[in-house]
Amino acid sequence: MTVKLSSRQRDFLSHLLDLHREAEAPVHYADVARALDVRPVTAYEMLRLLEDKGLVRSETMRPQGHRGRSIVVFSPTEKATALLAELTGDTLSKREWEEAKAGILQALEAGTATDYQDLLNELLLRIPGRRSPLLFAADVVTVIILAFYELRDTAAARRILPHLRRFGPPGWAILYSLAGFSLALSLVEKANRRATSLLLSYAQQFREHLDNLTGGDKARLSDFAYEVLRAVGL
Repeated sequence: MTVKLSSRQRDFLSHLLDLHREAEAPVHYADVARALDVRPVTAYEMLRLLEDKGLVRSETMRPQGHRGRSIVVFSPTEKATALLAELTGDTLSKREWEEAKAGILQALEAGTATDYQDLLNELLLRIPGRRSPLLFAADVVTVIILAFYELRDTAAARRILPHLRRFGPPGWAILYSLAGFSLALSLVEKANRRATSLLLSYAQQFREHLDNLTGGDKARLSDFAYEVLRAVGL
């Protein structure tokens, strides 16, 4: 039976997994708290809850080189790794992600003279077949930004674009803002109807993928969104 997790629980678990992979060692709950910008006691309680679900194991250890009292550290279980892999779909290698990202950014650089229509059409055809949640989300993010680019001189876009610029990396708020703004596009009279129709049909799937991405993949996608915004001059 698959363990059900809330979006917040998935966020804590994916951060623990990222930190554990990076350190190749059990992780102190204070490190998880710093990564998520929450209080240490909040991280501790959430990790204990995940432990009750069989997704985390805890142990006490004495910090190397210290004579003080032992500390509690946490590690993800094999069950947690399998669950997150199931929720996030096929995991991309770093090389695959860099190649996919470079393909879009190079197409943006080459498409300035044609207002990116060739790339937009390619993405609209490609998105339904994307199996990787990260690549699906990257394509959707690009389509949303290109749809705004087409409207850059309209009053509606001028009201929205300053909100996108307000989110500085490495925050993830821009990803959820883009998800919301994509719905707003359907109400703009001059918006690309083909693009807005597809964005509406995949809005729920896009949001679910965002919720299920690991902390590391969210950071990669957020950085990519800013790169696309810079590439098109927004």
